This record gives sequence, structure tokens and C-alpha cells, in this order.
Amino acid sequence: MVTDMGGPIDTKPVSNEALDISPGPRSRLGLTVRDELRELTRQRLLTAAETVFEHDGYVRTTIGNIAKLANVNRATFYLHFTDKPDILLAVMRMNLADTPGYWHEIDVALVDGGRAALRAALSNTLRWYQQHGRVLRPVREALATEPHLAEQTEGTFAGFADEMAEYLAGVAPGERERAHLRLQLLIIQLDQIAFRLIVQGLREIDREVMLDEVTDMWRLVLPAAHHPS
Repeated sequence: MVTDMGGPIDTKPVSNEALDISPGPRSRLGLTVRDELRELTRQRLLTAAETVFEHDGYVRTTIGNIAKLANVNRATFYLHFTDKPDILLAVMRMNLADTPGYWHEIDVALVDGGRAALRAALSNTLRWYQQHGRVLRPVREALATEPHLAEQTEGTFAGFADEMAEYLAGVAPGERERAHLRLQLLIIQLDQIAFRLIVQGLREIDREVMLDEVTDMWRLVLPAAHHPS
């Protein structure tokens, strides 16, 4: 078994939940009771991991601490996740689940073409950093200490740019690829600024001034979308 040298090894016997492989009765959703219990345990582990990562940071977090907070043993942890980076990625994806709505709002604003609409949409993305900022610190720490995590998260910003589908559809075909690349670069820039401003509490830049400048940069850099009325 893989062991976490950073924390105490849980020597409790594997729970019946971990060992029970009988099919069991079916639930209303077509899942067996065992499947439902496994999913509940997985969610418990994710919630515990998020709490420990936020409190201890990535490096100091141990699988033993996560399992302890989730009230399971280490063997149960390894039924759901391969290692610490694996569960961090799951926590990160869980926190990214609500991002499409923010990018859709920007997409609508870009199609609209108005400055006020785009500024409002960009301002709303800062709410995501306010809501999820505590988990972003260990994520950044992990990306710096676990090089292979960067490979697994590669394409994240391209995926965010893909959410601007309606805007990109209105860009001239010859400009569409460049517009997609520029969206990625602008989103990366926005991510860096938001992290420093919201998560790290940078006070050297006024938030409203920053939004004005970022809005103008987006309007200057991106080609206009033209949709038939």
C-alpha cells in the first residue's frame, strides 16, 4: 500500500463499507446502496480534503489528516483517490464546476459589444475568487511543487475560452483562431490579477480602477463580433 510519510499511519481495520462488494438493493436512481455509500464517502473525503488544504496548505497536508477528518481509514481513502495530488485535482475541479456561468456572462457581454455590460461581467468573475479563494492558495502551492500537476491542468484556460462560443461564432473566420488565443491570454491575465487582488489582498491597485483598465484592454485586444440581427 502507498503510505504518506508526512502523517501518522491509521492502523484501524478496513471498514465493512470498504470491503463489501455485494450488489445490494437498488436505489431509485438505479444505484446500489453500496454505490451510494461509496459516493457519500467520496464526497466526505473531498469536503475534508478541501478543509485541510485550506487550513494547512498543500505541502503540510497529509492523507492521514484528510482521512481522519473524513472519519475513514487510509485504506478507504485509496479506494477513491490514488494520492494527494489526485484528491487536490478533484477538489479543484469541484471548485471549477460553477465557472461556466461566469464565462457565459462574459460571452453575452462580448456579443452585446457594450463597455458597461463587459465591465459588469468581468466584475462578477471576481466573486468566484472571493468564494473559492481559500482553496486557490494550496492549488498554486501544489502547481509549484508538483510539476506533473501542471501537465494535468494544461488546457484549463483554453477550455474557459471555449465557453465564449457565441462570441467566437460572430468573429470573422479568419480572425477566430487569433481571437480564441487572445481570450486565453486575457483570461490568464485576469486570473493572475484576481488572485493577487482578491486572494492575496493586494492593496496597491484599486479594484474599480483595475476593472476599468481590464475592460478597456479586452475591448481593445478582441475583434468585434458581428451577428445577423
